[in-house]
Amino acid sequence: MAVAYHINHEQGLVTLGGSNTVDIDDARDLGRAVLQDAQMDPKLPHLIDLRGLSVTRTTAQARAFREFAIGEYAPKVQGSIAVVIDEALDEQSCAALYHMICSIDRAELFDHYDQALKWLMRRVFLAS
Repeated sequence: MAVAYHINHEQGLVTLGGSNTVDIDDARDLGRAVLQDAQMDPKLPHLIDLRGLSVTRTTAQARAFREFAIGEYAPKVQGSIAVVIDEALDEQSCAALYHMICSIDRAELFDHYDQALKWLMRRVFLAS
């Protein structure tokens, strides 16, 4: 699988990411694995790094992923969610991702990794 995650309690962060071409069903399965992981602390912020990724999907798969992200993943994550993209992601995927992120009040979309980290740190400190 071209996607992976890491839960780091010392740094207080859950990171998800991948490389190359990713099937959207693999991305959904990764999200489910994070939620089911015994190490998962729902209060930790999530940094989802999609830089360099190309996504394959059908319309039905995209709809199922959106339902999972908004209806299952986001409600179980109490921390902030930063998503980082770059030019490797096609326009249709960017638009769908932007629309989905706008539906999650604790999530934000970034095109710079450093900005995403800065946003997460500010949100963590403000919550303290």
